[in-house]
Amino acid sequence: MAELHNPHDTLFRALLSDPGRARDFLRDHLPNTIAGQLAPAPPEIVEGGFVDEALAGSQSDLLMKVALTSGTDAFVYVLAEHKSTPDPALPLQLASYMVRIWKRCAGTGTARLRALPPIIPVVVYHGAPPWTVPDSLRDMIATDDPDLAFLPGAGYILRNLRAMEIDALSRNAALKAGFITLRRQALAFLAEIAGSLPEGTDLRRQVLEYVLRVYNVDLDALRATLRTGGHNELEALMGTIAETLLEQGKAEGLKAGEARGLARGEAKGKAEGKVEGKAETLGRQLERRFGPLPRDIETRIAAAEPDRIEAWLDAVLDAPDLATVFAQDRPH
Repeated sequence: MAELHNPHDTLFRALLSDPGRARDFLRDHLPNTIAGQLAPAPPEIVEGGFVDEALAGSQSDLLMKVALTSGTDAFVYVLAEHKSTPDPALPLQLASYMVRIWKRCAGTGTARLRALPPIIPVVVYHGAPPWTVPDSLRDMIATDDPDLAFLPGAGYILRNLRAMEIDALSRNAALKAGFITLRRQALAFLAEIAGSLPEGTDLRRQVLEYVLRVYNVDLDALRATLRTGGHNELEALMGTIAETLLEQGKAEGLKAGEARGLARGEAKGKAEGKVEGKAETLGRQLERRFGPLPRDIETRIAAAEPDRIEAWLDAVLDAPDLATVFAQDRPH
């Protein structure tokens, strides 16, 4: 069974991989002193990523090549920080990513080493806690002597989505809808988002899939809200996405609460001999943490009532061993 990509990365790339939306992002979020130097042509999206593998679940990146009015080129490197709290190591990580970009640009030719293109680093953050990360790598170095602070990059441009006014997120309606979704406010702005993302578009589906995978939603309540608001197409699309997520194991990386929400609304009977969707999710999570399950545990899960499975799902992420998970078993 193929694993689904990280939901934050999927939506981030969907928003900015379109050259038109990427151009609008730069127009809205770069300082005027930089935006005024960009040529009118949309940026070129450069394939590939530079994020460390160990951080791939909490960071996404996108590299854009932009033409300058001077006739030269530059790069805009957008790094999205998906952690729920700011990572104080980010300036150090960002510096290493920029060095990787310059190395790729230089290749094996020495001539390019004397004409490396400018890289404009932009950090996008959508967590709720305030941004407390140092503004630059210089602020992380323990010296007040500028002659001792040798740096690969002076700083970065921060776009803290959660700290911005809604109308300042973007003048591009689709980009604004995506950023609202990343801020986890999509349910409060359903009508605006539905109107900003035309029916049948990939981004409309990707935004709704993000809500189902990341938000802690009750599917029945959401379906009722969509129906009341006259969003019948979104309601139908929601059911299709939820069914797909169930068939693919409710996606790697779903939080336990989100998995329960999907299971309550969309759990389907499997082929004879298979457990329901909740039990299948629990079994998969247990195996990933503790290895193959003993036969008696499999039998116990298959015969359990839904509320008991709920209790085990609550315990599985933090429990140190299999026995602790099933110590959560509550008598009826």
